[in-house]
Amino acid sequence: MKYLDFYSKLNSLDDKEYVETFLVYNLSLVIAGAKPAVTITIKKNNPKLYENWNIFGSPFIKELNLNYIQLRECFDAVVIMVYDESILGKHLNSKHNIDFLTNIGYSSNSSTTDYVNTLKFRYEQYHCPHEIGIFLGIPIKDVKDFIECTTKKCLLCKYWKVYNDSNKAKTIFDTYDKIKEHTIKTILTGNSSINLVLSIKNSFNQSAKYI
Repeated sequence: MKYLDFYSKLNSLDDKEYVETFLVYNLSLVIAGAKPAVTITIKKNNPKLYENWNIFGSPFIKELNLNYIQLRECFDAVVIMVYDESILGKHLNSKHNIDFLTNIGYSSNSSTTDYVNTLKFRYEQYHCPHEIGIFLGIPIKDVKDFIECTTKKCLLCKYWKVYNDSNKAKTIFDTYDKIKEHTIKTILTGNSSINLVLSIKNSFNQSAKYI
């Protein structure tokens, strides 16, 4: 029921607040510092979303001190990746991630922007390259096992397929759930998009820092 209430509330908002609130909900894990990046699909068959994304989306993401890149545009949708440059940069520059990315064609010692631009190039080539999981904060061991079609048993499947350290993954999933629940609850109380952002940061920025 809460999700029906959420979408009813979302659809009742004016154009600018509608797209900003949609973005905050989808970006809540990045805003909270729990993920380095997320992907969002903007469907063109939803004119209220698509048209207002084109008008209000980019300035609002900039206002949040986040960055984004358009990974693909096709006849029915736009796929973007929104990221916290500082968190993503630290994440990508861990030794295991650098070694993996350089082995599949990324340049070593690149800037975050260079890594993101290479991802965009490979996204256009391979539709959705598996290494995008690294950009989204999925542990490198789980990314590798997924790519290699491992015979390992999948221990959990929620925000990603977990093949290693299910206890840590469950703790992360629980944190993600709490952030999402908080975001929906705050939206339903009638907060503006900016107040919503502040509420997420104040509630989670210290406890949900991405490691």
